[in-house]
Amino acid sequence: MEQVIIKISSKRQITLPAMVYKKLGLQPGQKLLLEVKGDKIILSPKTTSYTELLAGSLKNVYGRSSEEVNAYVRKEREAWDKKHF
Repeated sequence: MEQVIIKISSKRQITLPAMVYKKLGLQPGQKLLLEVKGDKIILSPKTTSYTELLAGSLKNVYGRSSEEVNAYVRKEREAWDKKHF
């Protein structure tokens, strides 16, 4: 984790260092999410959609390869057919 010391202006504003701005690919006017956790402030780029936010969150849940995923889906479909038909 990189740490940088910044200063709060008299108008309660902060300036993000250029290296942070570039590293995160931020753009002028982009919104950031501010979270307060205990005595810490966390700034994160606000996602533009729930799809973007959740992308990859279920990686490897149903299998590590397409064959494993297909086998899982097949098994679930068979179980559904037995229960409901």
